[in-house]
Amino acid sequence: MAVAKNYLEVAGDTVFIFFDGDGEAVHHSELINLMTSSRSLAVVWKRFRASRSNLIETLDHFGYDFDRLLNEQFREGYRDAALAKLHRVDPKWIADKRQALGFPNAPGRTRVEFSVDEIMRAYDAAGSFVGAAALLGINRKTFKKLYLWALENGLQIEHRSSASAERLAALQEKARALGITTTLTEAELKAFMDDQWGEGD
Repeated sequence: MAVAKNYLEVAGDTVFIFFDGDGEAVHHSELINLMTSSRSLAVVWKRFRASRSNLIETLDHFGYDFDRLLNEQFREGYRDAALAKLHRVDPKWIADKRQALGFPNAPGRTRVEFSVDEIMRAYDAAGSFVGAAALLGINRKTFKKLYLWALENGLQIEHRSSASAERLAALQEKARALGITTTLTEAELKAFMDDQWGEGD
């Protein structure tokens, strides 16, 4: 039987990450904190390369209930396709989990409403409109509209993460390099830079 090339092993409070023949030991809190903040196996997988079952088993070992997360996300209105991308799994697996957890498979496309926190968390995790849209299972144009809406609904720049602040500073620097001296909001800067580099609608 072939041994998985990328996998996780547990020893006490330590998670060993084996990737391409190399091993790294980290405290399990890093795994749990990343899963708790992102609510996405796809995001966690970027740091902890392992199979779906290996990841879920490791999370469960340290007390993280993945079924509980899915239960919450089903109640929040996520479609199977969106959850499949969010967790880097097959849509059929999500559909089976939906049924096992007692949620009906309603025909058609369920309308999904994302909170400001979910929108910004997806953007912070992915670092781009395209990546964040993929995490939420929507197209880039729709995510851009949601992102601008989020910025206009009470989310102040000073309350954002340091990573977001750094992105804003980088956008401002690029704008200055292009001769833009007026102070712009992050939404205005992002829209401007999208137009400059062909990422607009």
